[in-house]
Amino acid sequence: MEDTLTHRQLQSLIHISNVLNTSFDIETIIELIMRETISVVEAAEGGSLWLYNKKLDCLIAQSAQGVFYPKIFRQIRLKPGESMTGKTFESRKSLIYKNDIEIKKALATLSLNNSKLLSRAIPHNFHFSTVISAPIFLKGECIGVFTLDSFQQSLNFKPEDLHLLEAICHQAAVALERSSLYKEKEQTVKNLSYSIETHRTLANLVLQGEDLQSILHYIHRWIGQNTFLFDELGDILTSSSDPALSSQILMFVKQQARIMMNATENSLSVKEVEVAGVPYHLVRLPLGSKPNFLGLLMILSTKKLGDMDLAALEHACTVLSLQLFKEQTVFETQQRLQGEFVTKLFSEQMDEALFQKAKSLDLNPAHNYITILIEFSAHSNNKKHPQDGLIRKIIQLTNLAFLGPHTKGMTVTHHQQIVVLLSEPSNTAKSLIVSRIKEKAKWIQKEIISRNWEVEIAFGIGRVKQGLQNVYKSLKEAENCLNFIRTLNWENSILSYSDLGIQRFILQNPEEEVLEFINEMIGPLIDYENSRKGDLLKTLYVYLEGNQNVKKTVDTLHVHINTLSYRLKRIEEILSIDLTDSNQVLNLHLAVNIYRYIKKKPSLQMV
Repeated sequence: MEDTLTHRQLQSLIHISNVLNTSFDIETIIELIMRETISVVEAAEGGSLWLYNKKLDCLIAQSAQGVFYPKIFRQIRLKPGESMTGKTFESRKSLIYKNDIEIKKALATLSLNNSKLLSRAIPHNFHFSTVISAPIFLKGECIGVFTLDSFQQSLNFKPEDLHLLEAICHQAAVALERSSLYKEKEQTVKNLSYSIETHRTLANLVLQGEDLQSILHYIHRWIGQNTFLFDELGDILTSSSDPALSSQILMFVKQQARIMMNATENSLSVKEVEVAGVPYHLVRLPLGSKPNFLGLLMILSTKKLGDMDLAALEHACTVLSLQLFKEQTVFETQQRLQGEFVTKLFSEQMDEALFQKAKSLDLNPAHNYITILIEFSAHSNNKKHPQDGLIRKIIQLTNLAFLGPHTKGMTVTHHQQIVVLLSEPSNTAKSLIVSRIKEKAKWIQKEIISRNWEVEIAFGIGRVKQGLQNVYKSLKEAENCLNFIRTLNWENSILSYSDLGIQRFILQNPEEEVLEFINEMIGPLIDYENSRKGDLLKTLYVYLEGNQNVKKTVDTLHVHINTLSYRLKRIEEILSIDLTDSNQVLNLHLAVNIYRYIKKKPSLQMV
């Protein structure tokens, strides 16, 4: 259903684009856009397109279709901030009014005259149910608003409806600008045909299933200049440029993209730059609008681009935005389907249907499986990356690292974390599997640092389990590893369950029992250390870690053998133990090791 809807949206936008090419009469174009929009958005039963009049400081309806009485409706004059449409204009962002309460609150801002006109313009048996409204921008300036209305409780607007409306607003802005240019210069008609043909070609490329690389390659051939496409995080998605382009120039373009990502301006901009002594024109075209920012199209040109080339590039941005939106929709659909599978898999409720689902996902239920759990947190100063975009990029990076022709699996979000499920042939050594995973995890961490995503990422790695029916055990082990890293400030952010050793004692027992055990074994020594600031606890740890080797302990601590003998005797006196008793030494060693970690956690510190 989602894929079909996306295709319908694309066809509708292409149809609207073709409509724009049939006339330069703006009133005719607006009426046709209104009709097409209301017909394609299922919940829309009415709609209106408003333009801002600077002289009157108000929004005036250019078209009203659906249930409205147009002649009355067009008499309404909305001030910025007045009603749903005026609030959208004032806030310069798309708004959705989901229920009667939100709508009534917005309508309460209407002037008395406008309120009367609105009542007369709508039949008495119709009442607003939901409303969506999007601003129309032209060269960074909000020039109007497009509003769609639903009057039935059973019909509600969807998030994709708002995305479609925003894309149509972009088309409307292009149409308004084109009409203005036509009135100014007759020669514009000839130039626009070039832009239109370019847009048609790009739209056809999308309909034919071509990818972003093919679209960008076409733009590069048409414009004849270096062309780059960046995502919303400032990473380069694809490019089409001169093969001889130096690494210095490429680095410069990447730096400029990151700078422009943080700019408050979200419109086409052109500036003159110089790289390695060579002058260029750097053209920046945003894809989408905040908060639904999709990325940047950047052109590094050796010549100044004309107005018509820039207008054609804005058309190209619409097509690129649609393609990116389509890819995001496919990604989100895949995540939802795989997420449902993973949720059932980890619930320990295996059945035949789930086994069949695994096979359809190219997972052999009899293979070995291992789970990796990824937890990430943005730096406190990281406010520039959208959360959804960041998660999507981490998942893509993770897939690049872990999945390949010889490794099956999936990467999905699960309970605010990222789960990697890997299938391995049964003849692969388990230690080798874990070792490879650690290396790839290190690579992911390095990539995140090099890309300046400003996030910290930790990996919990479960053990290899035989068969899908046991994979939930690997997940629990991975969760324990992350818990160990998080709660005990573990210095290594990549931890496998096999690495924990005796530290599993902490994870498998209540905090009270852990503290009680430590207190019984070394409590008096801890108290002694706290009161005298001595070195007995450290001496005991080094002595036990060195397998009670006196020479090794002396060398590590840099003390005389008599000093060590004194300290060991003092430890035996304080703890009332015998360091030659193997059972006591075993418990003592365990207690000292655990205490090293829990003393870092306030909730587990000894009293």
